[in-house]
Amino acid sequence: MIAWLGGQGNVISLLIPLFGICLLSIVDRVTETNRARRYFLSGFVLWFGCRVVLGLEQGTLVSFPRPIGLLGALSLLIGFLSLTFYGYYVVQTGRDPLASRLAP
Repeated sequence: MIAWLGGQGNVISLLIPLFGICLLSIVDRVTETNRARRYFLSGFVLWFGCRVVLGLEQGTLVSFPRPIGLLGALSLLIGFLSLTFYGYYVVQTGRDPLASRLAP
């Protein structure tokens, strides 16, 4: 099964975003992050998806055509970066502009 994801190095690199997902699931119960958790959590899920796509492209289970796999991984990485930076912005400003528009 490790060969499906491109070897041991790719499986170990999957643990970093998976650890971030688990940490953000626990941290919400400990502290309030001004609703920025949803951006960070979505960002870590996209990063995990990017690592899975790259691992599958190098592995033996699924072989994406080269432009589709790389473009998919690149778009997931750009989504991760944009959501993470927006999450930092929300934490720094102390409020979520989207949620404040929905409140009566």
